Amino acid sequence: MSRMPWVAYAWPGLPQLARDGNWTALAVAFVAAALLNSILLGTCVWSELVAPELRIICWIVLGSAWCLSVGYSVWIDRRRKSQPSGTDEQLFERALEEYLKGNWFEAERKLAMLLRRNDRDLEARLLMATLLRHTKRFDEATTQLNLLVRMDGAHRWALEIHREGELLNQARQRNITSVTVDLENRVAA
Repeated sequence: MSRMPWVAYAWPGLPQLARDGNWTALAVAFVAAALLNSILLGTCVWSELVAPELRIICWIVLGSAWCLSVGYSVWIDRRRKSQPSGTDEQLFERALEEYLKGNWFEAERKLAMLLRRNDRDLEARLLMATLLRHTKRFDEATTQLNLLVRMDGAHRWALEIHREGELLNQARQRNITSVTVDLENRVAA
């Protein structure tokens, strides 16, 4: 994980935007720019339209929000650094290895870590949906597939996503059938 230059923390949302391409961070950066420009216009250009007391309050609120944003960015960066080392690819390989061994808990833990790092990781989300299907958590698997379908780049995995959806529906039907048979056997006994 590359280190973010310290100057990037000076603008709200910029570190998350540069590192993750996060849409929320883009919105935060845009709102920060709009507020700064508005307050600058109200102070320097149209100072007769804004009362001096209101200008002071606006600058204090903007400065406080700016400082909180810098603190939040630093906190997020430190939290990321405290996560286990290794690249996302290495972590995915370890998760896949655990999945193939049938160690569902460890595989899910590693995949959840990957998705916390990057919630737009298509491969990790697809593997998570598959794992959830194997552990008979069909609603959660469906949620993962629905999220996956709406992501940029999902078209590259369209065949796999479609196949996983079919397998999920088949597994759900088998589960319903087995529960029904089990109930009938209990009633008959």
